[in-house]
Formats: sequence, C-alpha cells, structure tokens
Amino acid sequence: MPNQQHGSSALDRLVVGGNRRFDLRALLQDTARTLSNLDFEYRHEMQRLEASRTDPVLKRQIAESLTIRHRERRQPYVMLVAELQKHLSPGARDDLQATG
Repeated sequence: MPNQQHGSSALDRLVVGGNRRFDLRALLQDTARTLSNLDFEYRHEMQRLEASRTDPVLKRQIAESLTIRHRERRQPYVMLVAELQKHLSPGARDDLQATG
C-alpha cells in the first residue's frame, strides 16, 4: 500500500497547486458512487452465496473471504472521501450530505 503521507501531499498539490480550478465536489461524488457500486456488488455476492446449496461451513468461509475482500477494496475510497472532505468548505459538505 502506498505511503499515506505521500498520498495526502499529492492530493494537497492537486487541490492547491494547480493553475486551474479542480472540481473536488465532482470527484467526491464519483468516489461515493464507486463506494456505492462496491457495496452493491458485495451485497449481491452475499445474497448469491446465501441462496446457494454450499456446505454451511464452506459458506461461512466464503462469506468471511468476501467480507475481507470487500473491506480491502473499499478502504482506499473511504480514505479518499475523508481527505476530499477536509478540502471542501463546510457548506459544500452539507450540500453533498443533503443530496446523497
């Protein structure tokens, strides 16, 4: 996993250091959409597993594996959302929460 300090400073440079305005709100919405898609996919996989005729012990192991994979896939996006929210004005954050 990349150094988190490096990732944060890279985001700072992207947000603050550019000559053109960067649309943080759109990036945040896209990231939130990606998280939603990951969650949907996870729920779908878990429902398929529950409906299967797989041995209960094996089913539990598969469910644990799916959960671990889901958390690992989500984590970078969760961190990005938190970092982006630091750079948005309080009013912009409130607007995003109201719409999504």
